[in-house]
Amino acid sequence: MIGIYGANGFIGRHLVMRMAERGFDVRAVSRKFGAEFIDRIGNKAEFVQADIQQSLEIASSLQDMETVIQLVSSSSPGMKNDYIENDILDNVIPQVNFLRNCVLAGVKRYIFLSSGGAVYGPGSSLPVNESSPTNPISSYGLTKLMVEKYIQMHGHVDGLQYVILRVANPFGSGQEFKKGQGLIPAILDHWRRDQPIRIFGDGAAMRDYIYIDDLVDAVEAAVALPGSTKILANVGSGTVRSVLEVVDTIEEVMGVKLKREYVGVRSTDVDIASLDISFARQVLQWAPKTEFRRGIEMTLQRA
Repeated sequence: MIGIYGANGFIGRHLVMRMAERGFDVRAVSRKFGAEFIDRIGNKAEFVQADIQQSLEIASSLQDMETVIQLVSSSSPGMKNDYIENDILDNVIPQVNFLRNCVLAGVKRYIFLSSGGAVYGPGSSLPVNESSPTNPISSYGLTKLMVEKYIQMHGHVDGLQYVILRVANPFGSGQEFKKGQGLIPAILDHWRRDQPIRIFGDGAAMRDYIYIDDLVDAVEAAVALPGSTKILANVGSGTVRSVLEVVDTIEEVMGVKLKREYVGVRSTDVDIASLDISFARQVLQWAPKTEFRRGIEMTLQRA
């Protein structure tokens, strides 16, 4: 049994659909589900409503579970460092309790989607690899890194298999703009509402953007890895582009001119987040397939 926690989010929905189509025994777990999504999947997956902050609910959902894919998060880089205490209460303590419940339930493999942009921080040689220093400058990055360490602790002490994926910026169809997260959904959201696109600084900040199908491929490869696995790997497209390049590409694909509003930079953002994905290519036998412009085209076609 594969449990997908945070199954009603952007990444979660795509994972549930992929795993269900592949014929895996899937349990989709979230605080809530829309009827349309449940109808779309039908009896190809089991749906369980449970909140990661409710230990009894979550413990019950772990029955007969061999692999857990953990996607739950209630914060984002866009929230800056304005809610540090809440980050700890909502994104560290529940995660630690959930991990312990997984160990007690006999879960064999734990797959966690961390942040490739937030855990490293500034100052490292680029592109960053998995051995680069981790010096987050955001509370979001700190919470992700702390959870990583607890996972590794349980791997060492309790023999828990784990795959930690430090993921670049995913995008694709069905992605909603919320909690100030996601440049591409933000652009599309503001365009639909005829509002200007907010560009921090001069728009030169560089990021890696990975199309959702490529990310799902990587998670599927992590599920299928043989042996007793304990790895940490960067997952991205392997290329970076500036905010202005992203806006320009969307304008070209849509055939429109977007309104732009330049605002001050955020102190919690790094200038460039570039990931070395060679280890993921090697250990997961995986590679991104979707060129950025083609990903934008498919995102708009399926919107």
